[in-house]
Amino acid sequence: MTKKEKYLYKELKELVASFPPRTKILTVREMMRKYSISQCIIDRVLRKLREEKLIVSFVGDGMYTTGGEDILTLEKRKKVAIVVPDYPSSHTNMVTECLKKQAALEDFAFKVVYVHDETSLKESMKSAGFDAAVILPKKMPVDKEDIMFIKSLNVPVVILELNTEVINIDSVGTDNEYCGAIAANHLINLGHRRIAVLNAEPVVPVSQSRITGFLKQARLSGIEDALLLDCNTKPGENAAVKAYEKMKWIIEGRKLDFTGLFIDSDGSALGVKKLLREKGIAVPAQFSIVGCDNIPESSFFSPPLTTVDKNVDKWAVHAFEVIKRRLNGDRSDAKHINIVPELIKRDSTAVVHDAGKIRRK
Repeated sequence: MTKKEKYLYKELKELVASFPPRTKILTVREMMRKYSISQCIIDRVLRKLREEKLIVSFVGDGMYTTGGEDILTLEKRKKVAIVVPDYPSSHTNMVTECLKKQAALEDFAFKVVYVHDETSLKESMKSAGFDAAVILPKKMPVDKEDIMFIKSLNVPVVILELNTEVINIDSVGTDNEYCGAIAANHLINLGHRRIAVLNAEPVVPVSQSRITGFLKQARLSGIEDALLLDCNTKPGENAAVKAYEKMKWIIEGRKLDFTGLFIDSDGSALGVKKLLREKGIAVPAQFSIVGCDNIPESSFFSPPLTTVDKNVDKWAVHAFEVIKRRLNGDRSDAKHINIVPELIKRDSTAVVHDAGKIRRK
């Protein structure tokens, strides 16, 4: 061995030994970046580790530690395709990580399949080689072509976020109408009587359900004039920017006559908070905000964001429970599992003290 090979062999052997069996390790490209070593050297070292039965490689799925287990045992693991949209989103990343964690806990091999906005589901999944799939749709409603492809698959499939029980596809999601109702109820309980809901996301059934739930709860509480503020966001547009622009138009047009606001996604709340800070409107002393999704970043907002948690970790748990049942021979009708959301109270909401005009810069 050359000096570089000896160095890398020692590093990787110690790394592999520190991991439990069936742990996925770095790809060759990631090793090249981390250790600044050429691919040919890495290939030779990996070959030696495979010969020593310390790691095993699966085509299209990467390399795993063996922990001394028989390689054939490892190869018998069922493989799940985790299918998610290929665009930056804290919510999508959160769902993906929950699914990966649950797959590992359930001892499934998995591969994350990213679907580009202009690529069909069929095209993206054609080489995945899977025994089951969990799909977070790239857009809603789901294309008819994608539905037909899913129904043609001869493996268990679970759709996330949408209720697809009516088309005989298993699904798991959160009661989005209840998300809106929780947000409205929280603001009303704090004494806010002039409230609004801001739709900063593209028009999809999920956001529409949240808005419906918010407005229904407001009416049930005797508030008939709750406002709906629509940013008219198109797919691909930045929701936080659209939220910022909408609130700027409202404030500069002297139309800010409400004290509590529900924003249909946490990411969009960033734009609103930035605009309020620029205009000298204090949150929550003068204005209360509730978000939705409970993305990890929401607790680091300033102030930390009160939000509705959709409990996506439970999506993962239930999705894999469905997959295991189907793989074990369950042929019953498709079902939709509805997860109950919960309010996460932080510092962006407070009891309303002054119902007068909000001071603006």
